[in-house]
Amino acid sequence: MKTEICLPRRRMLLAGAALAMAGLPARADDDVVWAAVRKNGALRVAFYKDFAPFSDDGKGADVDIATAVAARMGLKMSPMFFDADENMDDDLRNMVWKGHYMGYGPADMMIHVPVDREYMVRQDKVEFIAPYHRERYAVAYDRRRVDNLDSMLPFEKLPFGVVVDTLPDSLMLSADGGRYRDQLRHFKTLADAVTALRSGEVAGVMALQGELEASVAGDTNFPVGQPPLAMLNSRQWPVGIAIRKGEPQLGRAIMAAMNALIAEGEIKRILARHHINWRTP
Repeated sequence: MKTEICLPRRRMLLAGAALAMAGLPARADDDVVWAAVRKNGALRVAFYKDFAPFSDDGKGADVDIATAVAARMGLKMSPMFFDADENMDDDLRNMVWKGHYMGYGPADMMIHVPVDREYMVRQDKVEFIAPYHRERYAVAYDRRRVDNLDSMLPFEKLPFGVVVDTLPDSLMLSADGGRYRDQLRHFKTLADAVTALRSGEVAGVMALQGELEASVAGDTNFPVGQPPLAMLNSRQWPVGIAIRKGEPQLGRAIMAAMNALIAEGEIKRILARHHINWRTP
């Protein structure tokens, strides 16, 4: 399976991430770009639609984080919500460096992008900066039917839910010689899968940990844990900000604001309000 950058709904991330924050290259008109943002008094931020608990229906953890970053920069936050395209390259083109052919974008920054070294080196128009959280895949399971996640073997006999066309879907079809394949149940959305978990239709669901934590928050019957699968042991990656390449003054201002919010514990508090456990990027 080829490496692909993963975020909302249909994407798959197979690589870990590394951080590249220093040495942003200068561009001749950078003073003009940064001056225009300050004159405007607003930071235009691109958010994924339908990506609860991070950005959904105009609210979410990422919306609150971007609002806090803009405020720390002395700006208002101006949101631009968009539907995910076929791949991350399309999203970056539409929302970061060029703009959509339908006439919207680009934004000054796009939030919740993987800060992934393998992917970053292939991008010549985008900088990835200011990581603020770390994501990974996890399993929410019904503790009334499964004692713990020491092993995935209970799901050889118990139904297990995944969102169609995601990494968990592909992984659970082939993991441990395909022994879970017959118990796999496919759902269009994570909300559908979690509804099936709560109703007893499935005994476990695999998805991104932040999404699962928010989906089952407050219900002790459905803990969220790390699946004991070798293929997922190292699959963790920071999420951060994407900006156009060649805008170092804007980039430094964003990074300074984000670093201060992390140091003060504000990012952790924002994520906690949305029932997400903050993980150091």
